[in-house]
Amino acid sequence: MPWASWLRARVSRREAPFLPDLDWAFVNPASVFASPHDVVRHPRLTIDCKREILQRWAWDEYLLDLANTEGMPESEPSRLEEVKAARRLVNAERSPDPAAPAAFFVLYHWDEALAA
Repeated sequence: MPWASWLRARVSRREAPFLPDLDWAFVNPASVFASPHDVVRHPRLTIDCKREILQRWAWDEYLLDLANTEGMPESEPSRLEEVKAARRLVNAERSPDPAAPAAFFVLYHWDEALAA
């Protein structure tokens, strides 16, 4: 069973209308979402799911750019930079802030003489 179907089976019928068609989003993300940032802002998608959808969207946009540079007729402008920006946002959700202070541990030495 595809995992998108498994996810729908675990969600109540009341919440089902708010889920995008994940099976189709993995094939053609632009047909399900209006923009890459809609993927980032979707409250029901996991970070891994967002990452996979945006990866596929980036690949589609890369192929569109490649076709345009090879002289094929241009159909629509590429949104590759927009997809890359959305991917950076998703990656920032999972990874810690590198500027955050590091956690430290204080090691205590138990001294029997002081405890008495």
